[in-house]
Amino acid sequence: MGSGPAGSGATPNPGQDLPRVGPASVVIQLPFDPNVHIGPITLAWHGIFTAVGIFFGVALPIRLLRGRVREDDAYAVAWWGVIGGIVGARVVHVIDQFSYYAAHPELILAIWTGGIAIWGAAIGGVIGGYIPAIRRGVPIGYAADAAAPGISLGFAIGRIGDIINGEHHAVACTPSQGLCVGYTHPDTLGQLGPVHLVVAYDMAWDLVGVALTLWLRRATAGRWPDGAVFWVWALWYAVGRFFLGFLRVGDPTYAFGLREDQTIAVLVFAAAITVLARLLTRARVTKPTPIAA
Repeated sequence: MGSGPAGSGATPNPGQDLPRVGPASVVIQLPFDPNVHIGPITLAWHGIFTAVGIFFGVALPIRLLRGRVREDDAYAVAWWGVIGGIVGARVVHVIDQFSYYAAHPELILAIWTGGIAIWGAAIGGVIGGYIPAIRRGVPIGYAADAAAPGISLGFAIGRIGDIINGEHHAVACTPSQGLCVGYTHPDTLGQLGPVHLVVAYDMAWDLVGVALTLWLRRATAGRWPDGAVFWVWALWYAVGRFFLGFLRVGDPTYAFGLREDQTIAVLVFAAAITVLARLLTRARVTKPTPIAA
């Protein structure tokens, strides 16, 4: 799940044309073919793990909502969230690579050739799920708290595909600095290395997000207002995307030299802080005061 193409033969991406870093002594060599070949059929690992991520990203919230939300309502919200996430992921990717798609407008809708942005998936998924949730009377805050670990789990699983195909280019790495890798398959989209395996850092951050939100749902039940756990996750995810963005190369920059994902992270961080403060403050104000005997 990322802003680049999904496999060999995918939509060209400016970041794909960067010169590879090397030669050097690589700590971990990754020999992965970005595609899996089954007879005449070729499938991208990126697409496979995106689909697996969507499946588990939906299944976890459905399970968490049992007993509070009817299953048909939960599935309706979830699948509209998936549709919104796919649309949002493509829209944000096209915006990020606007100069390329302005020259090739016929490829804007060709999502099957690759090219998605994970922030677009998050934002589009939330919007896509919000509308049917309102129409079906699903408690928004409670559903959002259940969705947070699912979104984070889906993102983490999707990152496995990114690790395999190497499409997200990173800065040079030495063994003392982090997880250093180099891609060796002739069809890889990755760098010769040694470079940081940033998508693995992303995956680890997402998995911590899963654990954090699941723990918070139980630890704060009845004490925090519905929706607070979701905004804690948004805050957590924004921090990770912002700082890990400094280890990436090859994408356009925007305000103050920040990449698109970092710029969005700053906005989401500000929104999360504001909403969290309001939710928690309101909860304290409205908490009934015990009457003295």
